[in-house]
Amino acid sequence: MEEKEISQAVISRLPRYFRYLGELKADGVERISSQDLSKLMNVTASQIRQDFNNFGGFGQQGYGYNVEFLYDEIGKILGLDQTHNFIIIGAGNLGRALGNYMNFERRGFLFKGMFDRNPELIGMDVRGVTVLHMDELEEFIKKNAIEIAVLTIPKTSAVEVAEKIVSYGIKAIWNFAHVDLEVPEGIQVENVHLSDSLMKLSYNLSRYKKEQE
Repeated sequence: MEEKEISQAVISRLPRYFRYLGELKADGVERISSQDLSKLMNVTASQIRQDFNNFGGFGQQGYGYNVEFLYDEIGKILGLDQTHNFIIIGAGNLGRALGNYMNFERRGFLFKGMFDRNPELIGMDVRGVTVLHMDELEEFIKKNAIEIAVLTIPKTSAVEVAEKIVSYGIKAIWNFAHVDLEVPEGIQVENVHLSDSLMKLSYNLSRYKKEQE
């Protein structure tokens, strides 16, 4: 059977469902209705039901959702029942901050390596991972079954580096460089533009101030 195409809007909400359900599970909540979940998340109950129906529903009329079951199922949809080896390319402040973020392992993302060209950063320890020179990148990716590369490098070098790591076998790129990458079909890219997010916040703040005048 052909797999149903799920919209990016639905996919973008799944991590938020997963996070809220994780908190409910930690608080000992066993069951929740779409109405109660709606109040927590500020998403309409109808939207929640529509989103979940893309994957089979998960609930029972008048009975609600089993929190632990739903949490586990959404985790599987997100691929969090598997482990993914990743590396960080760029050992500057942002790269090191991401390398020190321990929650990755709790979600199955295993931090295996960090790379840079700056001789002052080579050999630095980031949570037990030694920063290596970019010359070692290809061999490391192939020997350690690396699937994901995180790019925290200047946009001037990001395109070239992306082309290289794809040729080395990388299947997905989490891109913090300020450039949109063009990669072959089948390579997954998530672009994170921090300044775009800040400008969106600025817009909403400005709009709110005008409404209060």
